[in-house]
Parts: sequence; C-alpha cells; structure tokens
Amino acid sequence: MKPLSTGTETLYAYWADRFERHLDGRPACLDEAQLFLTVLEGEGLKPATLGVAARALRRLGLAVPAPSVEMGEPKYLTVEQVRSLIDAAPSLLERTLLTVLFSSACRISEILNLTVADLELDAGVATVTRKGGRRERVSLGRQGTEALREWLAQRRFPGPRVFLDYTYKDVYRRLKRLGVQVGIPDFHPHLLRHSRVMHLRKAGREWADISEVCGHTRVETTVKLYGRRKAEDRAELLVDF
Repeated sequence: MKPLSTGTETLYAYWADRFERHLDGRPACLDEAQLFLTVLEGEGLKPATLGVAARALRRLGLAVPAPSVEMGEPKYLTVEQVRSLIDAAPSLLERTLLTVLFSSACRISEILNLTVADLELDAGVATVTRKGGRRERVSLGRQGTEALREWLAQRRFPGPRVFLDYTYKDVYRRLKRLGVQVGIPDFHPHLLRHSRVMHLRKAGREWADISEVCGHTRVETTVKLYGRRKAEDRAELLVDF
C-alpha cells in the first residue's frame, strides 16, 4: 500500500474515528460503510469530502465505491473582457503576461519559469516545463510572440529568466487587482487558459488539437474538463491571437 503523508494520515484517522462512532459497537461491514456515507451526504457534505471519507473506509478494507463528483462548467472570459484586461494593464509586465497567457493557453507557472533559452521567437514557439517536469514546445501565437519581443527589449535588466525574479505571488496580486479594476472581481490567471480553450472550441477546433494546446497527454482529459460547456452562439472570438 502506498505510504501516506502525515496530513493525509491525520485526515483518514479523523474519518475512521467518525465511522467508529457511527458504528456504536456494531461490527464494521460494507453495508455499514455505505450507510455512513449516505448519512454524511444527508448532512450536506460536498462530493469531494465524501470522496476522502470513502478513501479512508477503503483503507480499513471496506470496498465502498468512490462517490461521483459533479464538475461545474469551466468559466471563461468574453472577447470584451480579455481586451479590457489587456488594454487596462498598468505596465508592460501585466500586459505581456496577460497576452502570453491567453495566446499560449499555458499555465502561469509554465510562463513564469521560461528562460530566454526556451524561446524561439522567429518560429513563434517556446519550450515550457509541464506538470511532472515534461518539456514541450508550444505555440506562442502572433500577439504572444510580439508581446515577448517588446518585453525582452524593454525589461529592466537582462537575465536568464524571461520574467526575471517575479514570483507567482507578485503576479497574482497585480493581475487580481487589475481584474477588480475592470469589473471582473473573480478573475485569476488560470481563467485565461480556460478562456483560450473555450474560444478555440467554440470556433470549431477538434478536441485533439485543443488537447495538444493544453499539453494534456490524453484527449479524454481535455474533454472531461471542457466538454461540459454547451455550444453557444458564435459571437466574436479571439482565435487568431
């Protein structure tokens, strides 16, 4: 059995103790385990929490099925919202990050970790480090490429990292404040990735192509994340970005 972190061990012990109190002296069995989960569900616990409780029970040898987790539709920005963010950017840093994040559909960590050596601006591509350390070449898009050219030409001082010593915390605070300023209070950097994907899908791109843009190793992952959004009208899209 795979060893658990201290935090997970503590969490599982909590649910095991609650199950023990539920039994109240009755012997542990699959029926009691399923009843326990039903009681928790009736108390209004979220599916994700029920899933943790179920995993704790399976650690006790009770083969309860994992509760199904209903995923909400991914939120995404309209054309006007993307443009308003970029147009209102208070400095070249924010404008570059917003443009590159949307144009490439990369995660912010993938962009902040870029080095100058990772860039092939003449080809409009960059090599990013995906989750798990996998290295992959991605398209920066026309506007993303031009934004990076301008940034490199005007940044404060040269260095191996494209975005110097800026951290996720620095950037998140700046972009969050900008979102509030333009009327998108729930804005966060990852929303640009969702938005790019949804614009591509609404424009008719195939799931296989979108999966490649996302850097997913399986098309099924992309469909699971983004296929729940129903097709809407084909309003103006930011596809050629």
